[in-house]
Amino acid sequence: MAAVHTEVLDAAVRLADRSGQFRLRDVVRALPELNEGTVRTHVASRCCVNAPSHHQSRHPYFRALGRGIYAIEPSFRKRSRPPDRTRGWQDALIARIESGVDRTLIEESLKLTPTERLEAMRRAAASLERMRG
Repeated sequence: MAAVHTEVLDAAVRLADRSGQFRLRDVVRALPELNEGTVRTHVASRCCVNAPSHHQSRHPYFRALGRGIYAIEPSFRKRSRPPDRTRGWQDALIARIESGVDRTLIEESLKLTPTERLEAMRRAAASLERMRG
């Protein structure tokens, strides 16, 4: 999984106009698999060169221009790295699960093929029938 700051930068680069400007709300919408507060903190503070230094690690990606409007610093406007293919749909699904849910069971299920999942459901249903009768 890519670091949050690189996901935020990549989203900003995709959304920015020719001058490198983008809106914070557009980056938040472009990253629904991430926590909204985390994305906002990264754009407005952790990755913003003209924000107060409140974080131990910082990245000089953006400059605040106005309320909710930012510009990508010139040296970061063109990213020539391939898209991150390591994050699959399963990771995005698991990231959205409410806390309190046992994620390990879901992760194990997602490793199975559809046929294996159906067989596991059939075994569970048969087990319930045996307990019932």
